[in-house]
Amino acid sequence: MLAEPMRELVVEAVLNDPYDGVIRLLGDAQRFGFEIRSLALTTKSDGSAFATMALCVPTSLNQQLVHARLSRHPAVRRVSAQADAGGAALESLQVAAA
Repeated sequence: MLAEPMRELVVEAVLNDPYDGVIRLLGDAQRFGFEIRSLALTTKSDGSAFATMALCVPTSLNQQLVHARLSRHPAVRRVSAQADAGGAALESLQVAAA
């Protein structure tokens, strides 16, 4: 049996709490079988955080479903998922966060 083809998505999340939010995102990514390629976390002085993850997901999943699966926790304030254009989106976000 052939494995389902995968594609990379860049997920951006605003978290109310950096520890709880990242744990929830990582737990859901693992639970749903997504492969984590990278994770960047930037914390703010008010206790909130901004996370950017590159995930490999099955091509049969649309971005709205990934969004719904990762945004179901109170510690996750906002999530967006977009197709990665050859890594350029993630690289530019990491530079902006530094």
